[in-house]
Amino acid sequence: MAIGDAPQSYKILMVTGIYPTARKPHCGTFIKPLVDALRAEGHQVDLIHPGPAPAPVRYLWAAVLVFLKTLSGRYDIVHGHYGLWCLAARMQWRAATVAAFLGDDLLGTITTRGRYSKKSRLVARISRWLCRVSDAATVKSEQMKLASGEQRVVVIPDGVDFGLFRPIPREEARHVLGWESDKYYVLFANNPSIPVKNFALARQAMCRLAARGIQAELVVASGLPQSAVVYHMNASNALLLPSLAEGTPNVVKEAMACNVPVVATDVGDVAQVIGRTPGCSVCPPDADALAAGLENALRHTEPTSGRADIAHLESSVVLTRVLELYQQALARHRIVV
Repeated sequence: MAIGDAPQSYKILMVTGIYPTARKPHCGTFIKPLVDALRAEGHQVDLIHPGPAPAPVRYLWAAVLVFLKTLSGRYDIVHGHYGLWCLAARMQWRAATVAAFLGDDLLGTITTRGRYSKKSRLVARISRWLCRVSDAATVKSEQMKLASGEQRVVVIPDGVDFGLFRPIPREEARHVLGWESDKYYVLFANNPSIPVKNFALARQAMCRLAARGIQAELVVASGLPQSAVVYHMNASNALLLPSLAEGTPNVVKEAMACNVPVVATDVGDVAQVIGRTPGCSVCPPDADALAAGLENALRHTEPTSGRADIAHLESSVVLTRVLELYQQALARHRIVV
């Protein structure tokens, strides 16, 4: 087979610390659609996702499994997701390594004091090194590519499952959830205990919205399976994302696929995703600005054009770009080897 020619199917080993399980259905929900899409296209995908254990043990065990599984030489691609899991994926030489960075592995993790943790600074250094030594590396936004310091890093945002995240009539979604039909609901679809998600600012914005004479309920949807999240999104009048930092927040794209207005701070690729959609607002991290954005969203009574505006992020479109990246990784691996 000539370099650049795509084989009929790839044999892929995915390495990740997050993946949906019965106990944690909300974890790694952006990785599973890629696995499902690859399998649907006829590619073989095996998964390394170590069970609960202290972090160092999980990373070490993943690296051992990668080494052992690739000794047979039967994998074309070893695809790691997130900094230290990408490091585990790199602990072999037989298959091409693809490193996928997700956000704070390159950008750093902000603590409650507004500083970057020492661990995250170390992870960022390792991630930048992996961008250089992997056969191919991908990030979620131009901001992350800049942080990587590597020109050959490719920006590929997570795809959205348009079959799952779809417009559902608001009345139907509210009936399923038991919500009131004539009330405003604003959705916070992240874990409030994570400092970077900035739940405190969400509450402040809701207080400022009330001061404007608009009463709305802030609903937290955290730890839910995606089958439930899609109903929460469609039942809500708007999605609120007040984060301090992000790579490419998937909840924003999922809300867009449901034609639900989004109000978010200017983090990651948010401005590129929602900036041209009526009813959506990109705001500074300020409670008054977010409240104004929410008022605009609540006044927008029609479905947004979000689904059409992010058609380029539909899973099958993104899959094509991932497969092209695999080809590049294989070509580079052959040259290096």
